Amino acid sequence: MKDWLWAIGCSVLAYLIGSINFAYLFIKLKTKQNLWEVGTKNVGGFNAMLQTSAFFGGLAGFFDLAKGLGSVLAIIILLPFDDTPFYPTNSNWQLSWHGLVCILVAGFVTLGHNYSIFLKFRGGRGLGCSLGILWLVNPLVLIIAFVVNLVFILSTHYVRPAQFVGFLFVLPAAFFIPLFPPWIPLELRSGLFLGLLSFTLFLVMFPKYFQPFVDMFR
Repeated sequence: MKDWLWAIGCSVLAYLIGSINFAYLFIKLKTKQNLWEVGTKNVGGFNAMLQTSAFFGGLAGFFDLAKGLGSVLAIIILLPFDDTPFYPTNSNWQLSWHGLVCILVAGFVTLGHNYSIFLKFRGGRGLGCSLGILWLVNPLVLIIAFVVNLVFILSTHYVRPAQFVGFLFVLPAAFFIPLFPPWIPLELRSGLFLGLLSFTLFLVMFPKYFQPFVDMFR
């Protein structure tokens, strides 16, 4: 199959996988409640925990993380792609079809979570999906985001804006991090790949986090 067909097909499948909201399903099955109508009115693991228990909240969060991680992992290890770079350049700035499809899948699985086709294009904030993806691709990026997040929370006591700022600080760093975990193939170990993937996740999550960040200054 042509690489561009793989790109389209994998993106559509990733969106559908991302659209499965486990917090909504678990609470609907256990309590018959609609997460849109109770608690924080968010279909995420935290609200699921508030309505049931830490176990079900954690389980929903785990599945959100797993669908992001698993979708990208499948592209990394299972499907055949042309790993020839699009253009000759320094290895840190190379990009191939393999890397591009990984980026698209990361973006679309998170997009599906945030704007689920099964929930009338509503959804969560994409944090669980993006954490799973970043942990897989480069845990160092996740550590940087966590440290910035923690410092911001301790300084301002705002949680959701801190998540926005954490991702914002990660973006420039991601393009220049030279270290990758051993399970990432050599052809994907480029700053351009990591930077574009992080930027894609940021763009997908931006609408969900921008308003809370602005409200912080009011």
